[in-house]
Amino acid sequence: MELSIILSALAGFGYCLAYLDYNRGVLTGETKPNGATWAIWSAIAVVSTGSYFAASGDFWKSLLPILNIVLCIGTFVLALIAGKFKKLDVTDWIALGLGLIAAVIWGVYKSATYANLIVQAAIMVGFIPTWRAIWKTPSCEHPRPWWIWDVSYCVSAIVVILRWKNQWIDLVYPINCIVLHASVPILCLLRAKAKLATK
Repeated sequence: MELSIILSALAGFGYCLAYLDYNRGVLTGETKPNGATWAIWSAIAVVSTGSYFAASGDFWKSLLPILNIVLCIGTFVLALIAGKFKKLDVTDWIALGLGLIAAVIWGVYKSATYANLIVQAAIMVGFIPTWRAIWKTPSCEHPRPWWIWDVSYCVSAIVVILRWKNQWIDLVYPINCIVLHASVPILCLLRAKAKLATK
């Protein structure tokens, strides 16, 4: 078996563990997910995965986005049941709009590459409600699952490199997700330290 396939499977396993850890925290009240963020990510997950798979043409490169559809929507439903859903604001609607634009571009121009690039911006905008929540209450997110997701995306980037076909677009999704997922625990740590310093 190829090393890239083994690494992809390991990244997928870690990815699922991170979701289990995150959702356990939701159920125990340790983690307070932002419903708007998860609504946005769920809404754009299908376009993100479809456009990434179409652009890369490689199942093993696309394993994390494929898993993300089911697990992201599952987490959104859990956040909804837990009563963490809030009304969407301007930034939330921008992210949803970007996801819709990506779907239209993909459908009209048959360009999975451009659609996936637009979706990356939508994913980033989707982090804004979570960043704002952490800014106010650093303890609302538990860092561990975010670090596990981050490691999974790092391994996914390695898989892309090992299965390289001169398609730079294949690296955009994992690199974007590496940066964005690392931002959550880093912001939690920085805000917690800042709050302690002001006491």
